Amino acid sequence: MRSWPLAGKFHAGGDMPQSAAHGRKLQDSDVLTSTTHAIIPPLFAVVPAGIFGPLASPNRQNYWSLLCRLFDEFFGPDAPVPPSHGFQRREITAALERYLLADDPWEDEDGQAPDAPLNVRASAIHDRFRAAGWLRQERIGAREMVTMPRMVAELLSALVEFSEQGPTFVRAKMGSIESQLQKVADGRIDGGILDEAADQARRLLVSLASMSLQVRDLMPELSKAETTAQFARQWFERYVGQLFIGDYAELHRADHPMARRSSILAMVQQLDAGAPREALLGWYREHVTGGDEARAQQRLSRSLNRLRELERIDEYLTRLDEDIRQANRRALAFLDYRLRAPDKLDVLLRRACRGVLSAPEDALRLPVAPGPLMDETRLRPPHRKPAPIPRSANATTPPTPEQLARLSLLRRMKRARLVNAEDMARYVGRHLQHGAMIESAQLAIASIEDLRAYQTLLTLALRGNRIGGLRREDPLGRLLHGFRVELLEVGDGTPNDYLRGPRFRIVRVGAPHPETA
Repeated sequence: MRSWPLAGKFHAGGDMPQSAAHGRKLQDSDVLTSTTHAIIPPLFAVVPAGIFGPLASPNRQNYWSLLCRLFDEFFGPDAPVPPSHGFQRREITAALERYLLADDPWEDEDGQAPDAPLNVRASAIHDRFRAAGWLRQERIGAREMVTMPRMVAELLSALVEFSEQGPTFVRAKMGSIESQLQKVADGRIDGGILDEAADQARRLLVSLASMSLQVRDLMPELSKAETTAQFARQWFERYVGQLFIGDYAELHRADHPMARRSSILAMVQQLDAGAPREALLGWYREHVTGGDEARAQQRLSRSLNRLRELERIDEYLTRLDEDIRQANRRALAFLDYRLRAPDKLDVLLRRACRGVLSAPEDALRLPVAPGPLMDETRLRPPHRKPAPIPRSANATTPPTPEQLARLSLLRRMKRARLVNAEDMARYVGRHLQHGAMIESAQLAIASIEDLRAYQTLLTLALRGNRIGGLRREDPLGRLLHGFRVELLEVGDGTPNDYLRGPRFRIVRVGAPHPETA
């Protein structure tokens, strides 16, 4: 099935990224500047303008059911190969009559079943589909032949696939993306394979981004369940079975394809420079754009940018973890309340009120002893708070100027050794002002703050070189804004005046890979 071209940055529920960077503004740093202009695809230049008319009418569910049945029997991939000239009109209307005879939920605007003959209704439904563009009717000789346009059939197939979408399996999608990119990197220059990998990466990010909204929208709906059993059944069927990631429990394992996303990004950088890029541009010029260099550049850049967005998959998974934890807490609280609260409490209260109103006067006497009910002798004596024990104030001695100076010096020492996101952005931005990459030997160390920033970068390089890369829960990962740190060699490396450690380099996010530039 063809994937629809969604150029630029598509927002799924307001959560899709607008660029490869976070878009956050950091002080004294230009590392994160990255902007793309969205190109709106011309949808109604591809499909008829009134294509969604039947699906927006009061009987949209009935029209959708008939379209799916026609697609399955005549025009879909599971149907027999249709004739090249199409089907006769009477075959389509006969199928519609058969559908209405077996299951006819149709209602008019007044909620009454239509009283027109079955053949007249089937002909009217066919004409509605033909006027909207779902069906095309042509006269061949004396016969009227009906076909479904190719683009309309692909749109209907995409809608059916969307309605049948189940849990997302990240392992399968990441493995497929890596396999397709490996084919292109190994020398099989085929832009179609690259486009398919880019479309899969985009669909994966869209599904993860929209899943958080689905989890948040599901809880108010589940809270309307009348019984605890109904709530538990809907929770496990819809939340666990339909919305959850199929292989969520395996995402953090070392052998999961998510651990190899760094190799996917490295292959993308390799394809974006040198001979592979020129070969791919030539393929696009020859097979897609008809020799147009600008359109070929745009098509290749779009696919590569979609693949680079896999860098942000950890952000979507982190936010999804938070939404799932919140949904679990709400579900457990709801179940705890429903299990602890008396069953049908409102029914019991109404029954008690009716009994009180209809009971005789003697039956309403309170089971108490004779005597005044609210006499002051029956009341509990007031609680007298004991008087507080008088205490003498502790003698305080003001600090000496030397103690104040030592305390101020200690605070300055602790602050000089603390590296936060702003400090790291300031240090890296100072060295990446005029370039996209810099090695550790070129980093200047002029103060304690610079030395601590250098130490932190070295730690990030070592942790990122482990199996699985930098962990999502690693607090140092919050310092990587607009750049990444790559380890060049393992060992003592080249020492500087202060530290001895392996060499590493800092690369601006979105810049070409240094080895392929």
